[in-house]
Amino acid sequence: MLNQNAVIVGGGVCGLVSSLLLKKRGYNVVLIEQAERIGGLFCSIKDSEGAAYDMGSHIPNATGIEELDQILFGHVDDKSQWNTIEKLESGNYFAGSWDLTSPFPNAQKLEPTVYSQGCGELINLTDQPSEQFIYDHCINSLGVVFTHSIVVPILQKLYGKLTDIRGLTMEAGLFGFTRILALPADVAAQLKELPAFDSKLGYQTEQDFLARKERDKLPDVKYFYPNNGEGIGHWVQELLAQVEKAGVEVITSERVKKIVRSGTQITHIELASDRVLSCDLLFWSAPPFIALDALGIESQQGQMELRTAVIFHLNFDKPLTNQKSHYLWVWDSSTDIFRLTLYPNLDKSVSHYHLSAEILCSPDEVSSYSLEDIVAQLKAMSIVDGNAQLISSQTQVINNTFPVPTKEFKDVNLHNFELLDKSVDNLIVSGRYSGKCWRQADVLIDAYNSINEH
Repeated sequence: MLNQNAVIVGGGVCGLVSSLLLKKRGYNVVLIEQAERIGGLFCSIKDSEGAAYDMGSHIPNATGIEELDQILFGHVDDKSQWNTIEKLESGNYFAGSWDLTSPFPNAQKLEPTVYSQGCGELINLTDQPSEQFIYDHCINSLGVVFTHSIVVPILQKLYGKLTDIRGLTMEAGLFGFTRILALPADVAAQLKELPAFDSKLGYQTEQDFLARKERDKLPDVKYFYPNNGEGIGHWVQELLAQVEKAGVEVITSERVKKIVRSGTQITHIELASDRVLSCDLLFWSAPPFIALDALGIESQQGQMELRTAVIFHLNFDKPLTNQKSHYLWVWDSSTDIFRLTLYPNLDKSVSHYHLSAEILCSPDEVSSYSLEDIVAQLKAMSIVDGNAQLISSQTQVINNTFPVPTKEFKDVNLHNFELLDKSVDNLIVSGRYSGKCWRQADVLIDAYNSINEH
């Protein structure tokens, strides 16, 4: 690929890694990022006391592809810089108490009559549902009782109480709460031998899970986190340093104005600054409709609701009560918090007692959340000592960060991707924006395979 030019649009982790892969394959590479800084959501900020916080629970894991993992984590042997996590510890808060052995809500915490009715329904649902809507799926896998007492309140927490729950696609279950704990350990382990029950029940004990893992020969997954008090943003800076050292040109605060093509081949990229870039291959890590607009092709439009993330970054004068879990799900309907990240458990080098509490809401709800209320909720959940004092904090509001996954949203995205894909040949669309995958490691693997196949 000597002297051929590749343009990468999108400076998140996928764009950074793809720029290195293409550079190693002989391309001249330019990376374009619309924001002022590289990294997307993999960024960290610090408060007045120097405590570092991330924009979400982003804990990267190895992909199993040697070339990729060398790029991602080539310096992990340096224990002063990296913490290798052999087992990611999680748990969940549901029905007024913590379960630190599983991320799945436990139906046994429900009122006894409700629990008995729910179990009766669940046991009788022996077919594996194939519905495209999450509500219908849960009704046909968990039953009406467990769907309405467990899943619906979680969907409302994440996507809004006024959202049409019945119109959400299966992508709404991204965080895994459609699988629950519901039966005694030995019964659950036996039922999980059947596909219909395996997809809706979690193991009650770690021993049962490990036995299944060994039987199915599932690989161990290693996670990595910076061990220097700088947060996950340090990882992005390491990747950026590799990119710049490799000779990739990185341009920030810039956007694509026009994509010029000859037939089905992209030839040039025109930027908003009027700079023109020759382009033999375009790697697109942004929504497809933007590329269609730049090509002068009419994209399909639709109603889209985007949730706003409100993240309370809090630093206390006493240790957190949980000194094991890396992150926690909050499925209880008593609070709008849905996830917590506990930094002292991720990075043992820090001297702060700090965490992040995340909320998804509509833009007009942001002002309804106060720092005092969030601290009170954390104390009520006993994740923070009742006598602890808040010594520093930061609050982040990130608009338009999380789409409500309706069928219309899914169909519009698929239409635009397929239209873009058939309009030009020398284009790779990131897996996340093609709808093929969502999790970071899967996105990177998809990018790696797509580059090798191109």
